[in-house]
Amino acid sequence: MVKLRIANFVIHFYGKPKYLHERFNDFLYDGSDEPDMTIRIIDRKPFFVRYLFDKGTPIGEFSFYHDGNVMQQYYQSKQRLEVRLVKGKDNYKETDVYISDRYKGYTAKVVGQKQYLEMVQGLIFNALQQIFYNRILFEDAMSIHSASVIYKDKAVVFSASSGTGKSTQAGLWQRELGCRVLDGDVTVCREKEGKLYVYGLPWCGSSGKYINKEVELGALVFLKQAKDNTVRIPNIREKISYVFSSTFSESLTDEMAHRVAGVTQKIVEKAPIYEYSCNMEPEAVSTLKDVIFKD
Repeated sequence: MVKLRIANFVIHFYGKPKYLHERFNDFLYDGSDEPDMTIRIIDRKPFFVRYLFDKGTPIGEFSFYHDGNVMQQYYQSKQRLEVRLVKGKDNYKETDVYISDRYKGYTAKVVGQKQYLEMVQGLIFNALQQIFYNRILFEDAMSIHSASVIYKDKAVVFSASSGTGKSTQAGLWQRELGCRVLDGDVTVCREKEGKLYVYGLPWCGSSGKYINKEVELGALVFLKQAKDNTVRIPNIREKISYVFSSTFSESLTDEMAHRVAGVTQKIVEKAPIYEYSCNMEPEAVSTLKDVIFKD
């Protein structure tokens, strides 16, 4: 068993340690706190005959089943190696992940042991990401698609759709002000003692940039591309829409949707939120910094 601590959530991982991506090395935990979630990796195709007569609710790549305290995501695909079933109990507090090799070991012979291990690591890396995002909803925390930096011991979190310039703005702050990047693609936001905190995570996208650190939220900035730099405080409806649409956490059930709405409301009430129409020049840093920190 491997113990991890990510965004102050303790995870007990039951599976071969080599199945964990190297980024998890920065989140290893040797404490004795009770786990917030337990994840088991099962190396075999699940016996799931239910799919033959009940197709569940189609959601993206999987069929979803919700029975009492059990939520199941069944994947029907034709990949050589794949996650076939994610079975979460008690709001994903305990989750089994079934990984199936369609050719029962032959895939490793075809691609080689090194590439095969990388394939398994990738599958588990992505599965743990979504399980984590779903589980933390039930602890009043939520993921935010963003690039974030640390300035004056506060986190500035840039959020926007892909390609808008999150990473570019974070990079400008890093270059112009010497900021450290907290995470290049996502963060988790949760309340503690009346304040909002965000965290670096191993799921940092292609940036490869993350720090295993808790930082008080200084500002949540939603970006738009523009020729000139203009900072605006959105109205309440805009804030709700921005935050709600920024999460990777799934609303698979009514309760999960309510929890996304609840955390969204908490963030909107407590976080300094800005809309920033900006270019990608160095002066974009000082314009925003002077508004947030009133330097």
